[in-house]
This record gives sequence, structure tokens and C-alpha cells, in this order.
Amino acid sequence: MRAGAEPSIAAADVVRRGAREAVVVKPAGLSSEAPGAGRPGAPRTLIEQVRTLLGWPDAQLPHRLDRPTRGFVVVARDREAVAEHNASIRVGAWTKRYLARVRPAPGIDPGALVGEHRAYLRREGTVARVVRSGGDPSTLAIEAVAPAPGRPGEFHAVVLLATGRYHQVRVMLAHLGAPLVGDRDYGGAPGAMYLEHAWLAHPSIDEGVRVVDWRPDDPGRDPVAPALVAALSARS
Repeated sequence: MRAGAEPSIAAADVVRRGAREAVVVKPAGLSSEAPGAGRPGAPRTLIEQVRTLLGWPDAQLPHRLDRPTRGFVVVARDREAVAEHNASIRVGAWTKRYLARVRPAPGIDPGALVGEHRAYLRREGTVARVVRSGGDPSTLAIEAVAPAPGRPGEFHAVVLLATGRYHQVRVMLAHLGAPLVGDRDYGGAPGAMYLEHAWLAHPSIDEGVRVVDWRPDDPGRDPVAPALVAALSARS
């Protein structure tokens, strides 16, 4: 991609394609979909690019990733297919794991972050906040933490997302004292932000339950400690 160009996807980013669904890798910096998409001069969103790339003019997204987030996105071929995926999401049949690079605040023990965490989140404009009451119940688990190779003071965390709230991983990590590096909305230290939807198991409407998982040789991914490679790759 040339400097200043909008992120784009290509055939190599389609990691699986079936009759009624596909899985693609969304690059960081690309909107999944956005109001006003399709207007002359507007950046082409992920769903617009996928419709052209796959030749699926009615394709829809059963889930989305934030613009700064990289990783797996399921694409449904049409309205009926997206309805089937939405039904499986509502009953909690999807499993999502993220890989995040964080810089814990002074006094925060990275190892102590491992475990399940609950909070109430409320969206306020373009950000989310942890609130005492009146928010949406939100749960995630940090399954493993290890130093980020070549990045003193920074760590990678494997995050199992139980609910899918707006900016949930970002705001909850910040609330725990370990914001994503580069995440200015949530107090992150200066640097390049890295958050990836790196592992997904879902009921495929083409083939039954399918898994797409992290691969350490992907050039778009952070190098990570061997222990985290094992944590992301051992589940199948």
C-alpha cells in the first residue's frame, strides 16, 4: 500500500470462502462499514471492497472491528446468511480471542492481569466509559500475558471476549491499568497501536463449526513470545 493510501484488501486476505460466507483479514486503519459510504470521494470500507472482490453485491457483516483493529471478519453473502449468523451470535455460539499490545502503568503487575474481568460500560459519543451503574454488563478474560519482543516495558495479552460492547477490549484494558500502546482515546502511551482479532471459532452456515486461528508467519502481525504463539495456536 502506497504512503497515504486508504487500506485495502486483496484476494490473499480472503482466508476462507464458502458458498454463503467468507472470512477475510481486515487491515488496521480500514473501517468495517460507515455511514455515508459509497459517496463520491468517500473512502471505500471493508464491506464495499469485499462486495467487489467476492462478487457478492448483497454481502453483509454479522460483526465488525474498530477501524484501528486488525483481524478476522466474517462476511455473509446475503440477508438470509447474515440473519443466521446473527442468531448464533445472540446465543453466544462464537468464541473470539484478541491479541493486544499494552504498556501497564507503574505499579501494575502484568501477571496479575490474568483472569476474568467484569465491568459496566456506557458509550459516550465516540468513546466508552466504565460506570458504576446504568451501563451494559461486559465480560472478558485475559488468558495470558508475556513481554513484547524488542519493546521494553510493553506486553502482549491474549484476551477472550465474552461480550461485544463498543470499544470493550480497549476501555477495559485501560481501566485495568494496561491501556493499548498508542490508544490516545484511552490514555495509551505514545507508539503504534496494535490490537488484532486473532482467533475465531463460529458455527459456519456452510460447514459446521469452523476455527480460524493466528499464524506467527503473517507479516502484518506483531512478533510475539513463544508462549503466546502456543496459547493462540493450541486450540483447534
